[in-house]
Amino acid sequence: MNAEYWMQELNKNQILRNVQKLLEEQTKKGLQKYGTTVNPADYDFIGWLEHLQQEMIDAIVYCETLKFKYAHLVALEKTREGI
Repeated sequence: MNAEYWMQELNKNQILRNVQKLLEEQTKKGLQKYGTTVNPADYDFIGWLEHLQQEMIDAIVYCETLKFKYAHLVALEKTREGI
């Protein structure tokens, strides 16, 4: 499948457009901060795994925070419904 096909698929799907926008924004931030995009030579194999672990731990913290906030919102909604 050619690039035109994939661009059409991307344009049809809001989720993929959102992910593309996030990637573009993240790339811009990386260029501003580091002056380059991802460079495979920056770390060895274990270094990349450790970097990934750190990012995943951050993601888990964010998930737990969102679960907490969502539970709080649900509890507030139930309280309001009871009034």
